[in-house]
Amino acid sequence: MICRKITYEGEINLNVAKEIFDVVRKIEIKGEVFKNQDNSVTLLLEGDPSMIKLAQHQIERKAKNSISNKVIESIPFGHYSSLVFKQ
Repeated sequence: MICRKITYEGEINLNVAKEIFDVVRKIEIKGEVFKNQDNSVTLLLEGDPSMIKLAQHQIERKAKNSISNKVIESIPFGHYSSLVFKQ
């Protein structure tokens, strides 16, 4: 198990943020998805490394026209029990 903070920047509106949340929800990864005020979305994800990588690939394919930059960081475990969307 790993924990990652992934920030996608670009032309990300609320609809794109909801699509990103939906991708992560379908893969059943635990954590939080934040829609930031500055046209970015931040994901705090815990889970199997291959599942987090799968989520990244699906997000980037689904929202490729909206994403201009991606930043990935390792973070301490948050011991999440579900996936939450916050604005």
